[in-house]
Amino acid sequence: MSKRILYIGLLCMIYASFIYYPKWKMSRTEATISWDVSGYYLYLPALFIYSDIKQLEWKKAIDDRYFPSSSPYQSYTHHGGNQVMKYTLGLAILYSPFFFTAHVLAHLFGFEADGYSKIYQFFISAGSLLWAAVGLWFLRILLLRFFGDRAVSLVLICIILASNYFDYASITGAMSHNYLFTLYTVLLYSIDNYYLHKKNKWFYISCMIIGLMVLIRPTEIISILLLFGWKTDSIEAFKTRIVHFASAYKLLLFGGISFLLFPFLQSCYWKYVTGEWIVYSYQDQGFSWLEGHHILQGLFSYRAGWIVYTPVMVLVLAGMIYTLWKSVHHAWLYLLFILLSLYLTFAWDEWTYGGSLGQRALVQHYPVMAFPMIILIRDLISFQKLKYLLFVFISGCLYYNLWLTHQAHRGGIYEAGMMNKAYFWQTIFKNENNPEDKKLLDTNEPIILFDNSKEQAVADNVFDQDKGCAQNSGYALLYNDKITSGKIKVEVLCKAGLKEWNVWQMAQLVVKYKQDKEDVKTTVIRVHRFLNDNDEKWIDLVTTSPKKPFNKLEITIWNPSDKSICAKALKLYAEQ
Repeated sequence: MSKRILYIGLLCMIYASFIYYPKWKMSRTEATISWDVSGYYLYLPALFIYSDIKQLEWKKAIDDRYFPSSSPYQSYTHHGGNQVMKYTLGLAILYSPFFFTAHVLAHLFGFEADGYSKIYQFFISAGSLLWAAVGLWFLRILLLRFFGDRAVSLVLICIILASNYFDYASITGAMSHNYLFTLYTVLLYSIDNYYLHKKNKWFYISCMIIGLMVLIRPTEIISILLLFGWKTDSIEAFKTRIVHFASAYKLLLFGGISFLLFPFLQSCYWKYVTGEWIVYSYQDQGFSWLEGHHILQGLFSYRAGWIVYTPVMVLVLAGMIYTLWKSVHHAWLYLLFILLSLYLTFAWDEWTYGGSLGQRALVQHYPVMAFPMIILIRDLISFQKLKYLLFVFISGCLYYNLWLTHQAHRGGIYEAGMMNKAYFWQTIFKNENNPEDKKLLDTNEPIILFDNSKEQAVADNVFDQDKGCAQNSGYALLYNDKITSGKIKVEVLCKAGLKEWNVWQMAQLVVKYKQDKEDVKTTVIRVHRFLNDNDEKWIDLVTTSPKKPFNKLEITIWNPSDKSICAKALKLYAEQ
């Protein structure tokens, strides 16, 4: 049965990747080689096509033509004068077979051999899907060593179809998380073989895989815990094993060399480009280890909470507690690894991880998380009533995940990094993408109904161009006077120039209740959400007064963009 589930899951992923949302066919920031992927990939065309890995002088022409991101953040100018790539080269190594295949075929079949034409996009997508298939195959084989086929089938459903792994292994499969997921499954398989067969080659292979994972994402150094802690019953047994390994000098020496092979390549690159063996290429991005840690937000927030957008992973958290309660073999190892995973993931200052569907930075650890999950599932399905509750829960999570995946790509309801409580509950399980709902992304207030039959006109102003226009971090004052308590409706006739697509640069209609110079309540909507090029449209905002004292209302248009926006008229109503 688990084999059938695996095949069904892979067919769904093939459909998603090549028919439903084929990123390899798409252009600009929706292409396969875009955003972070274009940074991981950058080493390959730089080295093997343009022979320029120091200055990257060719990159601007590629960026202007293919527009892989809104800014060239994939590299920066080092103080030595050369360009340094932001991301380490681990994924470039894994992309390389698909890159070289595409490059050869580009010459044979008349595609542009520039590293970014459709044939390169296709092979990076196809190769990423192949990696996902390998990872799922190893995961199934590994789980079947310890658990029955029925429990393995349910875990495969949970991971492949009911979690955000589906998106990050198919549609956005070129991201690092898909590749790391597969490396974790191979690592666990290799570690288990080492302890099962006592052959040193499996230890060296495991060390090499850990080195490659660290090259892709340095925080994967926590996987060393799996190598030394596998099949130990307790912390004491783990300590005993460490003492045993400490005496195995030859094994550790060759294991250390195997581990360092891949990270050494990165140091060679840094030395060649900058003259330094170690470079922190993330510049001003970093971790908040204690103060400012984001674990609660990362788990439960509406903005990008793991449990909110991947609720099937409740089974992992419950499984951790259950395995400890039952004193299950390995329970301490699962707990420690998963806690470290959560801590490191949400210590990163940009804890939402960009345009993420839930928490993509945890996807690579799902093979480890599968163990406490499957232990819980195995025991739950032995109880008749609990079994059916579990089936209903997994089915609901599956539907929710596929709905979310659709809304993140074609449906348009899911807004990565912008979600909040009001918008979440207003749009959940809807299929119609109502533009009016987008206002909630900015106000984070439940929809406030305004009774037009009780409206009282407060202001009806018309503005000339000089007074009502704003751009380049400027603002236009539209109203600054007294207002009564209760609901108000603001209507502004907006005239746009070119549309601003960057959400952080969009012009804002700002409504402030003030007590003298102090802001008491501020409500904002981004007007560029509702305006296209050269549009002229009435945009309204309904809000209500704060409970705290205020003595005036201020309405402005603020525009951080260089694209002009003008307010031609304002109407303000209060509900009697």
